[in-house]
Amino acid sequence: MKGIIFNVLEDMVVEQLGMEVWNELLQSHTPEGRVYVSAKNYDAGELFAMANGVALRLNMPLQDVVKAFGQFLFKGLADRHLDVVERFTDFTSLVMGIHDVIHLEVNKLYQDPSLPTISCRISRPGHIEMNYNSPRKLCLCAEGLLFGAAEYFDQAINITHAVCMHKGAQQCILHIEVADE
Repeated sequence: MKGIIFNVLEDMVVEQLGMEVWNELLQSHTPEGRVYVSAKNYDAGELFAMANGVALRLNMPLQDVVKAFGQFLFKGLADRHLDVVERFTDFTSLVMGIHDVIHLEVNKLYQDPSLPTISCRISRPGHIEMNYNSPRKLCLCAEGLLFGAAEYFDQAINITHAVCMHKGAQQCILHIEVADE
C-alpha cells in the first residue's frame, strides 16, 4: 500500500478527530517511529488496523469507516494530482478512464503500486457496471472513491454492490446508476 494512501488517512483523522488521535493510532497500530512517505510501500495491514481503530473510536461499523475514507481519499488524491482529474469532463468519463488513464498515470508516478484490477462498461445509458478485484478486498473504499468522484463532479449517483468478494465471490460487481449528466 502506497504511503500516499496513509497520508490521506492522516489528513482525514486529523481533520475529523485531531492530531492526538492520529498519534494514538500510529502508536497502537504501526512500528515504532513510523512516518509515511507517499511513494514508499507499506503493509496494508497497517491501514486496516488504523481503520479499525477509527471505527472503534467512533463506534461505527468498519465498513462505514472504509467507505467514508474512500470518499475522503478521492479529494485527497485529486488535490495532489489535479492534472490527472482535470483530463475528465464528467463523472462517467472519469470512471470509464480508471484503467486506461488513471491507473496508467499511477504506474508512471509510483513504483509497484499494487493496484486493483478494475474494468468498467456502460451497460445502458446512465448505468455503469464496474468489475473490481483485489487481494486486499477494498471494494468499499472503491465505493467511497466513486462517491467522492461524483461529489467532485456534482453528480448524483446510486451504487448497488451486486456481487462481493467479502461474500465469497471471485470479484465484486458494482452497478453505478448515474443521474442525468
